[in-house]
Amino acid sequence: MIVIAGTLTLESPVNETVLDACRTMMKATHAEKGCVDYVFSADPLDDHTLRVFEQWESLEDLEAHFQAPHMPPFREAMAQWNVTGKSIHRFTVTDTVEM
Repeated sequence: MIVIAGTLTLESPVNETVLDACRTMMKATHAEKGCVDYVFSADPLDDHTLRVFEQWESLEDLEAHFQAPHMPPFREAMAQWNVTGKSIHRFTVTDTVEM
């Protein structure tokens, strides 16, 4: 399993325009092969931070995601957000334990 987790910091506070673009992307991505979870969410403690969390069945599925037809419109939307910071990491998970 592949996990992507991190944050995007925006110059302006996260607003409905940003969240609408995220919702559109989330809906389309959830339908992709290998997508276990895909979430963008506003950080409740920092209104300039967008949290990112993804789970993929394989690296191949994640790589295919980057070629998905809904990716270019989302990248265009993101270009309008004035991202001032990014800390996103990919993890390869070999074992999980239910909590």
